[in-house]
Amino acid sequence: MDINNIVKAVESSEAFKNIDPDHYLVHIFRMMDSTDSDDCQVGYYLKKSDKVTVFEYDKGDVKSTEPQEAFKEKKIILPLRLENVKMSVDDALTKTDEIVKNNYPSQMLLKAIVLLQNIPDFGLIWNMTVITHTFNVINIKINAETSQVIRHSMESLLQWKKE
Repeated sequence: MDINNIVKAVESSEAFKNIDPDHYLVHIFRMMDSTDSDDCQVGYYLKKSDKVTVFEYDKGDVKSTEPQEAFKEKKIILPLRLENVKMSVDDALTKTDEIVKNNYPSQMLLKAIVLLQNIPDFGLIWNMTVITHTFNVINIKINAETSQVIRHSMESLLQWKKE
């Protein structure tokens, strides 16, 4: 997955031309499993409406979704500056695999959620979430500029409560 090419495809699409020019890039999301697909979602935030418009990219085809309320823990959603991303998604996946093998060796990977974002507390990160065959969730935060692992943790999906 080449994030620069995907963002270029989104931003040159007809769907993108219909949004407010004040939107700015805030995330790139991809759910990975055994299929080898480059489909992903690219999100753009509009501060004046406090909404995110997501563009679905699938094999070069781009579709937009209706703007949704922004999910944020802090009062700010930082822009995602691709020129600052030094670590590729492939390198982030390799590092994720190493962390799982070294720290959680009994866990077999089922799915991975890959999210590139800029979070106030962590900066520009690859936020990797791995779901295992035993219904555990491993979360790994990797600095996308320096490739340093910020933190990793595991918890059971079975312990999550409905709120």
